[in-house]
Amino acid sequence: MIEVVNVSKMIKKNNFRNIKVEILNNVSFRVRENKIVSIVGPNGAGKSTSIKIIMKFVRATSGSVKVRDGVKIGYLPENPYYYDYLTFRELLRFSTRAFKVDSRSAARQIGHLSERVGLSHCLDKRLRTFSKGMVQRAGLAAAIVHDPDLIILDEPMSGLDPLGRRMVFDLITDLKSQGKTVLFCSHILSDVERLCDEVVIMHKGSVHKELAREDLIRAQKQTEIVVSDDPFVRKQLLASDMTFEVTDGFLNVYVLAGEINNALNILQDNNIDIVMIKPSEITLEKIFEEITV
Repeated sequence: MIEVVNVSKMIKKNNFRNIKVEILNNVSFRVRENKIVSIVGPNGAGKSTSIKIIMKFVRATSGSVKVRDGVKIGYLPENPYYYDYLTFRELLRFSTRAFKVDSRSAARQIGHLSERVGLSHCLDKRLRTFSKGMVQRAGLAAAIVHDPDLIILDEPMSGLDPLGRRMVFDLITDLKSQGKTVLFCSHILSDVERLCDEVVIMHKGSVHKELAREDLIRAQKQTEIVVSDDPFVRKQLLASDMTFEVTDGFLNVYVLAGEINNALNILQDNNIDIVMIKPSEITLEKIFEEITV
């Protein structure tokens, strides 16, 4: 759905000396249809600039960005700002009119989404009375009220309390179940790890690593059970739907902390000898730290 190819961005730091600073350096990644993809990285990594170039708010110095023709896009910036004299209902009506949503569909969407983001009781309250977290929720509703195919969110969980974060988490999951594609930036690695199909790690304006769903599944596992490599053992592990990796003649079986006893029972029932049990060294946080520290 989105293809970013060798995108670079230079900006002038000093107009008089014509000093240029590189913000992005040959950034390339893809966002496939009906996937949840996150761009992560420290402040200044180039995440927001990449999104602004995809949205055509900023022009790339070189490279190309392709978004599939005919795709409807919903967008939420990192710090949404709206006319604060508007009510929440008026904000959503403005959004539906901007995207030419018919009145019947607009009324249905306004009612549904205001409830979905937990603000149905605030529809007729002015935005100036909203907290930062409430504005974030209102902005998310406004970004998807026209039923877009592609949703692009810049730090959607910024300023939210734990309940608000859970709401956004569930909403993004629901959007995927409806066939939508979601691209978002986040600093909350635990949410990214559980939510995403793919992750793009950026640092100093470049893409340093791309993680597929299989990598993220391994990153969620908290314990490694090491067993000897053998065709029979591989067959039994696959039949039991257990995640493993081949390393130097051994199989590293990755298990969530709460599933250790069940995993041990499966191995014992299949007469699979255990060589070692150890904490997993693969986590998204560790991968992130190795790249950015």
